[in-house]
Amino acid sequence: MKVVLIGYRTTGKSTVGRILSTKLKIKFWDADSLVEKNMAMPVKEIVALHGWGFFRLKEKETIKTLTQKESCVIATGGGVVLDQENVNLLKQAGVIIWLNAPLQDILDRLNRDAQSAAIRPQFTSGNIVQETVDMMKQRLPLYENAADYTVDTADKNVKQVVEEIYRYLLKSGILAKINKK
Repeated sequence: MKVVLIGYRTTGKSTVGRILSTKLKIKFWDADSLVEKNMAMPVKEIVALHGWGFFRLKEKETIKTLTQKESCVIATGGGVVLDQENVNLLKQAGVIIWLNAPLQDILDRLNRDAQSAAIRPQFTSGNIVQETVDMMKQRLPLYENAADYTVDTADKNVKQVVEEIYRYLLKSGILAKINKK
């Protein structure tokens, strides 16, 4: 049984995933980090050299690999929901939890994140605010449709988000399935 975290950039998928995996005593995998490791370069460089289509292909290969692993927590890239096959694979493998952050929180984090420009390539050459608004309009319904459970992260710290997910897993019986394996 996998616990899959989805959501837009900077919603805390990797940070929450690491802490949650420790709490659940299962392995943590970061899909974007695995793509980077397999390609021996950061996402920004992959996209610059090969384009977004190539990156999405490598992302899909990584998702297929991760869904074959034992119980674990998976932090996906923000665009994983753009491919319905990815969503279907992840749904079959476990439970999908959407970390839904308010647009302003995302923009604040992108602006605050000193490394975001180096790590997170823009999707367009335009304004980061308009790009984020446009991407969120496109992706919000995809996140909503993919999610088995949504955590509204507004005004919550990482520990509170982890605790909410843990309570959901406990109440839904998923935690018992994870512990059984």
